[in-house]
Amino acid sequence: MPHVLAVDWDQEQARYVLGIISGRQVRVRALGSRDFDPEEAKAGGADEAFGAWIKEILKKHSATRCRLLVGLPRSSVELLYLTLPPATDAELPELVTNQAMQESAAIKEDTILDFIAADSAVDQSRRVTVAALQQSDLKSVHSRCAAAGLKPQRVILRPLASTSLFRRLVSGSGRACLVVDRVGREVDLNIVSRGRLLYSRTVQLLADISDDDLADRLSTEIHRTILTAPRDQLGDQPVERIYLIGGATDYAMLIDQFDGQDAFTVKILDPFTVTGVTETRIPPDRGRFAPLLGMLLDEVVRNHPVDFLHPKRPVKPIPRWRVALGIAGMVAILALGLTYHVWGQLAEAEDVNRGLRQRLRELNANARKAVEQRDRIEAIASWRSRDANWLDELRDLSQRFPSGRDAVLLRMTMRPSQTRGGIIDMQGLVRDPNIVANMEGKIRDPFRSVRSRRISQRAGEEDYTWLFETSISVVPRRPEQYPEHGAAVATTGVSEEAGSVSEAELEEQETSPTALVAEKTSDEASP
Repeated sequence: MPHVLAVDWDQEQARYVLGIISGRQVRVRALGSRDFDPEEAKAGGADEAFGAWIKEILKKHSATRCRLLVGLPRSSVELLYLTLPPATDAELPELVTNQAMQESAAIKEDTILDFIAADSAVDQSRRVTVAALQQSDLKSVHSRCAAAGLKPQRVILRPLASTSLFRRLVSGSGRACLVVDRVGREVDLNIVSRGRLLYSRTVQLLADISDDDLADRLSTEIHRTILTAPRDQLGDQPVERIYLIGGATDYAMLIDQFDGQDAFTVKILDPFTVTGVTETRIPPDRGRFAPLLGMLLDEVVRNHPVDFLHPKRPVKPIPRWRVALGIAGMVAILALGLTYHVWGQLAEAEDVNRGLRQRLRELNANARKAVEQRDRIEAIASWRSRDANWLDELRDLSQRFPSGRDAVLLRMTMRPSQTRGGIIDMQGLVRDPNIVANMEGKIRDPFRSVRSRRISQRAGEEDYTWLFETSISVVPRRPEQYPEHGAAVATTGVSEEAGSVSEAELEEQETSPTALVAEKTSDEASP
């Protein structure tokens, strides 16, 4: 949590309040004062003594880094009360500057001006309280703060800080009232209405003034302040109440003087009632810390009516070159933004394209593999569509072949045709040439054509006297186009001499087609 240090001083004494701002509240950690040694002031060592004192305080409370607020007394600032023609808030700084320089010869070009204006309609005159601070006085403030190793963030008018505290102590007061606050040997007398400072005076007291003389002097100055207040600032508001900021015993004799007077109502306000500081921690003359407490409370909301480091200034017209430069800068920023956006879009598109190219390469590789696989499948399918089903052909042929008593098969070759289907070449022996003709008739069908290239008789043989060579051209067909096994058996024919084929022989031929193939004997005649 940030520490905030509020300080003010006069020729004889410096005062401080160290607080911590938490949210919208202030917790006071420490407060105190230090009297200046007259010898220090003569030797020019007041700033060094003040700096060493502040450093020791901050070190003690571990608050070396803090925000510094400085309050200036009324005697350091010139106040002007102006009535200006109707103007908006934006027009007021320039009007205030011009009017203040006409009203006071002490106000120069480099004089720091800040002001507070009364709320009014745009078409009505504006009542303004102007505070003027010379540059030399501001440099003195910076020099004293630099001795403590600090730089002020705010330089504030002390009577306005007391007014801010009063506004929090007495809320909703719409009548004009006089607020009296004694700070060291100075007494601030502020006329306040609706929380706004209307008029302010500061009087200097003697060093060793007695209580009776103090009461008389304050009574005189109170009446003088009420009488000298500008009528254009007060209007028709009479001052009916007087508030004394301090402890219950600080103004006892003054209150006795006002007892019995019907013109004024006098009340005492304790400045520490809004801070929560215990009674044991409050030093004597508590009223002198009222401006510092008001400065801390205003810092919570960062709203100080007058701040000489951040004054309200006239709005200077923007030079044309700056307007042109601003437009060029905006155009450049837009161009850079557009370039960055386009570059980002292109980079994103490039990433997408890179991914798509990689995907395309993968798909092309898969497509090539698929084409190769398809070519193999088509080649196999083409081969299968042109090739005969040799197992079914062999099975069907074994069912149509003559029985083993009529014919013996010496050699059989099966090979694919150059166009479609296949060719079966058989060489065997039969007992009679009619058996070959009968076999051709049984084998020949819409899917087969049969041609016997040679039928010759063998001499010296008694059983199988005839040699044949037959070629069968086979056309591919589907498995269901082959006759059923039973039907094939029923239609299987034999020679007239062999008669019908037994079921055992057919079963043997089905299960073992190779039974039809016989080894060529050694006494076989050459074809």
